Amino acid sequence: MIPSKKAVLFAATTAFLSTPAFAQGEFRACLQAIKTEALRQGVSAETADRAFQNLTPDQKVIDLDSRQPEFTLTYGRYIGNSVTPERVAKGQQKMAQYRSLLDALQREYGVPPQYLVAFWGMETNYGTFLGDFQVVRSVATLACMTKRIAFFTNETVQALRILATNGMTSQQLRGSWAGAMGNMQFMPSTFMKYAVDRDGNGRIDLWNSMPDAFASAANFLRGIGFKPGLPSSDEVFLPQNFPLEQADTSVEKPVKAWAAMGVKRAGGAPLPASDEPSSIILPAGWRGPAFILYPNFKAVMNWNRSTLYALAVGILARQIAGGPGVMQAPPDDDQPLSRDTVIQMQVRLARLGFYTDDADGLLGPKTRSAVRMFQKQIGMPADGHPTPQFVQRLLQDVH
Repeated sequence: MIPSKKAVLFAATTAFLSTPAFAQGEFRACLQAIKTEALRQGVSAETADRAFQNLTPDQKVIDLDSRQPEFTLTYGRYIGNSVTPERVAKGQQKMAQYRSLLDALQREYGVPPQYLVAFWGMETNYGTFLGDFQVVRSVATLACMTKRIAFFTNETVQALRILATNGMTSQQLRGSWAGAMGNMQFMPSTFMKYAVDRDGNGRIDLWNSMPDAFASAANFLRGIGFKPGLPSSDEVFLPQNFPLEQADTSVEKPVKAWAAMGVKRAGGAPLPASDEPSSIILPAGWRGPAFILYPNFKAVMNWNRSTLYALAVGILARQIAGGPGVMQAPPDDDQPLSRDTVIQMQVRLARLGFYTDDADGLLGPKTRSAVRMFQKQIGMPADGHPTPQFVQRLLQDVH
């Protein structure tokens, strides 16, 4: 079978990366390979040449990409940092300021105003941190000097397309170190697919035009599955006999089924009378708050694949709209686990036959499932949440 041009491009770029020292000449060759793909997608040679002229790798981008967080953030710390009284108050002020625009967008796209404002708050703290990296340089560096060749090659091509279609220069196209841009931190591919010229001036400006930024975010959310109706999540109270092993994203039931088991919204109100599929999670373990995740939670996760991020968006949106904060506090003794500790856990859980994936130090769904199985075996509450006490017990039990 004859390989596609894209496959040849990525194979060639991989070959460049395999050399011991990535010389400037090899970077230029990588850019030439990206240019070939850009030309195939309709970008003019003039646009690509102008963007790539004298372009060098950005060492700061490489350094930032190589950093791995030493500790996993706990629910309490993440939400405490993300949903502050100041951010809620500023979000309410911003929602009032743009109310007519946001109401119009809700009628057109079905996204409530508080969600658009919450994303704005989470992404850039309402436009105060947009990033000042040259986007083309950042994504080209990541395409040519990391293992995520396919993803960032495409982002580089899309950045070139933005330059061509939006009348921008590389100096104007600025964002985060990884290429996210504007008030809502769109990657170039998201910009090209979902960005909207709401103010009608013939140019999409996610940096300075809030009509463009909000409309683009609403269009994106609708495109990734956000629908009118239920929120993304609700805090809930669980009955005493609730089976903790069912508090997992892999378990879905109609909202009505959870209600029939005695699950209620925090404060005692009944759950919505809905047949929509939903899940229960315990992000801080059985001693912390519980949340029901509605279908819109998956849409929020399509914006950012972090469960804690998606929870924070829902919590912030509810409070911006005047709703209550989270009623159940996380346990005071909940501590972050280091990546090395999580790796040790995964290795030991694998020896017990509970975990079969790579020991990557990431506390994902498969690791939590393995934690839950060991908890059940030793008679601990099977919430899938590894406390320091759990880790101590696991390390003592496996030799």
